[in-house]
Amino acid sequence: MKKIILLTLLASGLAGCNRSPEFYFTRGNHLFAAGKENEALENYNRAILLRKNFPEALTSRGLLYERQGDRQKAGLDYRKAIDMNSAYLPAYNNLGALLMDGGNYREAVKLFTEALSSKPDYAFALLNRGLSLYKMGDCEGATADLSRALELNNKFEMAYYHRALCARKARNLPAALADLDAILALNPAAALALFERGKAMYYISDHAGAAREFAKAAGLRPEDPVYPYWLSLALFKSGYNEGALEAAGKAAAIKPDSYQLRGLLGDIYAALGDKENASAQYMLAAELSPKSASVYQARLAALRKPAAPARKKRK
Repeated sequence: MKKIILLTLLASGLAGCNRSPEFYFTRGNHLFAAGKENEALENYNRAILLRKNFPEALTSRGLLYERQGDRQKAGLDYRKAIDMNSAYLPAYNNLGALLMDGGNYREAVKLFTEALSSKPDYAFALLNRGLSLYKMGDCEGATADLSRALELNNKFEMAYYHRALCARKARNLPAALADLDAILALNPAAALALFERGKAMYYISDHAGAAREFAKAAGLRPEDPVYPYWLSLALFKSGYNEGALEAAGKAAAIKPDSYQLRGLLGDIYAALGDKENASAQYMLAAELSPKSASVYQARLAALRKPAAPARKKRK
C-alpha cells in the first residue's frame, strides 16, 4: 500500500531564525527522513501546538506513529487531519492504507471513495481502493480501479500485479502475462511477477517455460521454499526427474515440514524407481497432514502393489 508523507525540504526555512509552525514541520520531515524519529516527533508536536489547523503536520506525525508501531495514535492523527481539512487527500490515503494493513478492507473502500469524490483522478486512492476490492474478492471492481490508476501512473507495479491475478482468475492468460511483463520491464528483479508468470505457463502446460521462470524467481529469492517447490513440480511434469529431485531437495532444506513437498518427493522417487525413498516420503507426507493422509496412503499402496505377472505369448 502506498503511504504518503510530505518531505519537501525548504532550505530557507531550515536556515531561518523564524520558529514558525512551518519551520518545525519542515524540520520534523527532515529529521524523520534521516531516521531521527524522536527528534522529528518533538518538532511535529511543536508545529501542531503553534498551529491548531495543521493537517499536513498531523498526517506526518501519524505516519511516524505508524512507523513506531502505534497504530491507534496514527489513526487518530489521520482522522483529525481529515476533520480539519476534508480536501487534504494524503490523510485519507494513509488512513485507508492503515485500515488495509489491519484487514478492514470494507472501511478502507469507503474512505478511498470519499477521497475520490473530491478528486476523481487521485491515483493513490484508485490504486488502494483497487487493492482493497481485490482482497474482498471483487475482481471486476478491482480491475476497473487498477486500470484507471495505471492510466494516471503507469509505474504502479502493485496495480499490474493484482490486475494480472484477476486476469488469471478469469482465465485470460494473455492479459495476465502482459501485465506481468509490464512489471518485469519496470523491475526485472520482481520475483513475484516471475513466479506468477511461471504459474500462468504451468497452467497452459508449458512446463519447460514455467520451469525457466521459477528458476529465475528461485535465484532471486533463495530463502523462499515456494519457488524451488514449483520449479521441482514443473521439472517433474516435463519429465526431468533428476532436476526435479534437486530442486525439491533445496525446498525441503528450507521447509522440511511441508507435506505437499514430501508428497512431490515421493512422486519423483517413484518415477525414478526408488521405492524405498518414495515410501518414506509418502509416509512422512501422511504424518504431516492427517487430512490428506488418505491420498498419500493410496499412493503408498499403489507403490507397494506387486507388479502383474507378464502374460505368456501364445504360439
